[in-house]
Amino acid sequence: MRSVADFRNLQERTKREVQAAKDFALQKFAKDLVESVDNLDRALCMVPHEKLTQQENKEHVQDLVNLYEGLKMTEGILMTTLKKHGLERIDPELFDKFDPNQHEAMFMAPSPGKEDNSVMHTQRKGWKLNGRTMRAAQVGVVKNA
Repeated sequence: MRSVADFRNLQERTKREVQAAKDFALQKFAKDLVESVDNLDRALCMVPHEKLTQQENKEHVQDLVNLYEGLKMTEGILMTTLKKHGLERIDPELFDKFDPNQHEAMFMAPSPGKEDNSVMHTQRKGWKLNGRTMRAAQVGVVKNA
């Protein structure tokens, strides 16, 4: 009976290890791809919102708007594809509670009227692969005391 129990435990452990290998086999590729996605996000953030909503009929402003919308659609498709394969972006909202499992504190600064240990600035967004943090979001944290 002991041999049968040991064999069943071995089967279960092997099944879990095979599943983990399948779930996280893309990790190296995903880490390389994430850098490109971050650069696309930075490019989209460089265009001020005011430039996109100007009511001028100048051709270059419309070209900028068209380029921005095309990049935004490309990012949307890319994020949908990444999510389908288990890769999700960690994008902490302003003044969310700091979570050491998902966030990496880069600095601490006072912010009057805000709760301690809450996110006040996101330097770099993080990523999760199948629910496990692959790269923590780099954030600034409120510390008033």
